Amino acid sequence: VEKLPATYNKESYTFGNGNYALRIEEGKPVGAFYGYHYKGVYQNTVDTYAKDSMGNIMYDVNGQPITMRNGSQVVYPGDAKYEDINGDGVINEKDIVYLGNANPKLIFGGGFLLKWKDLSLTTVFYGRLGQKVINRARMNLESMYGKGNQSTAVLNRWRSEGDQTDIPRALYNMGYNYLGSDRFVEDATYVRLKTLTLTYNVPKKFLSKLGWGINSCKLTATGYDLFTFTSYSGQDPEVGMPNAKKLVEDNSTTPISKRYVFSLNVNF
Repeated sequence: VEKLPATYNKESYTFGNGNYALRIEEGKPVGAFYGYHYKGVYQNTVDTYAKDSMGNIMYDVNGQPITMRNGSQVVYPGDAKYEDINGDGVINEKDIVYLGNANPKLIFGGGFLLKWKDLSLTTVFYGRLGQKVINRARMNLESMYGKGNQSTAVLNRWRSEGDQTDIPRALYNMGYNYLGSDRFVEDATYVRLKTLTLTYNVPKKFLSKLGWGINSCKLTATGYDLFTFTSYSGQDPEVGMPNAKKLVEDNSTTPISKRYVFSLNVNF
């Protein structure tokens, strides 16, 4: 986006768990993610104290350390820790930053053909490079907020000081432990083998020996979407493309199924 009109109205962001800001900003691409910078978990009481830009603890008028707040709630050890961009001791919409681009840096495809005697192997690959995706399914399975089932990842949640983890403590229907942040923004780069075809042309010498009047015979086996190479943690990295009105999110998209086709082509 190069320039916005003076009458452009910014997004109506609502502070809350799971919410990202849908923004259009000059110098940034359409489809970008905006949210909070996740810094892990508060380990102890001292860690929850608000700090200025120099890293010094801030104190109130009574000389008491100021404790950080996520929204209107005071944080405690084990709560999610977000970067306080403006240094006011409160995590809110003023701390939202650019988190990544949902537009792939490169969309590519191609393949190769190998031949050896009467055998041929044909492949087609397709992929995307550098696309960022909000893994909403993972967020729901690591929120520990309601009664819904959770993934085994939450077994590594914070329980006591010294726990080496970036997953906050469990809080039932309270707290802000899964604000829209870069914790759930993942790189969905992938390469997928779209088709793999193996063809065998039966030699004409063999066909003539059969004496059946067959001029040609071809056996073909084709597999579709057989392999996907990716480091994305969701079920399918091919989520979607961005637009100005909707963020690119993975809501547990069903992966493309593997398919197989076998054919026999005979000419008399």
